[in-house]
Amino acid sequence: MVVIKKFENTIPVDFGEFELRFVISDENIAKLAGLEKEINGIKEQLDGLKGDIKDLEIIYNLGKDLWVKLFDDEVFEKVYEACDKSAISTLVAIIQTIKGLGDGIQDNYSQDKFLKYLN
Repeated sequence: MVVIKKFENTIPVDFGEFELRFVISDENIAKLAGLEKEINGIKEQLDGLKGDIKDLEIIYNLGKDLWVKLFDDEVFEKVYEACDKSAISTLVAIIQTIKGLGDGIQDNYSQDKFLKYLN
């Protein structure tokens, strides 16, 4: 009999007060890759800010859009609350999350790990 060990297929995102679990599925990896490209374009949008109160709405919407695309509306609301309802902190948190998840996937699913099963 062959027994297959089930792999831990999630990466935790720890906010202290709560923890999110990012499931490493094919669909989520593709979604994450798209978001990594998207955050590279955010710099241009942030460069265009005018330094007035309307900028907060732009930052809020950028952060919300990214959180909803990666998880859902409920997670966005939870993170926004955890960030003391700060649009800036919420945007920084999603950028850190996207970059951290990308690094975590590369660490967990390196070519060396696959090759060890072939030798």
